[in-house]
Amino acid sequence: MQIKINRLTILSCHSILDQVAEDIAKGIAVDALPDKDIVVCIGAHKRFRGLRQKAGFKICVQTEHFLDARGQALWRKPRWFRMLTNLLICDLMLDLSIYNKKVYRWLPRALKNKIVFGAKIFPSAPVQHVEGNGTAVFFGTVNARRTKLIGASEAYVTLDEGLFSAALDDKIANASAVLNVHFSTGVYTEYPRLLSAYLAGKPLVSETLSPDLEEGRHYIALGGQMNTESFAKIFANFSTEFAAHNRFTDFLVSYAK
Repeated sequence: MQIKINRLTILSCHSILDQVAEDIAKGIAVDALPDKDIVVCIGAHKRFRGLRQKAGFKICVQTEHFLDARGQALWRKPRWFRMLTNLLICDLMLDLSIYNKKVYRWLPRALKNKIVFGAKIFPSAPVQHVEGNGTAVFFGTVNARRTKLIGASEAYVTLDEGLFSAALDDKIANASAVLNVHFSTGVYTEYPRLLSAYLAGKPLVSETLSPDLEEGRHYIALGGQMNTESFAKIFANFSTEFAAHNRFTDFLVSYAK
């Protein structure tokens, strides 16, 4: 997929990463972009043909979780050949999780200095809360762990796998919240799911996330109270205290020099 917004080009080459690219693009205010050619590749572990020849400031976005907030190894291992290739080609890598920092410790300083950490993918302007039908929807791969934790609660709805783009947007729009259950046991944050929820005006219902987000303030605990008042309050807190400080265009202005 290629998305062009003025002088910004966003590239992706997998259905899940295409969704991340689309969501980032939805939140971009054109007048907030730097006036220069920028190429952003979503998925530092993927191959982007012809990337070396593309003009502009190049950024690859690293979306994988290797370590959680406690330093525990997760199910993903770095695909070093592709990641290092992209890091060498690009001017910068944005890794969404600061807790991955330890896995790069062996890299030479020149490459480590090209890595920036943080969930800098949120919209240029605040999003308004949108009420829904009282349910929290889960989307993504369903494994045994997720099935067990979601359970049979009528408040939690599991969407069919393989929903993306407009079809996924419609399902989220009807709900009151987005449900997050980790693929593997750990303390970490799936920021792309948070972005999808935020763009739709919905708060997140989740098991424990990374310490940069506070349970009961920025998200509703799994099994916690779900009502119109809590949805609105949690969403407002997240919008002003997190999303507003992690805008993608602010990141570009700061680093794409």
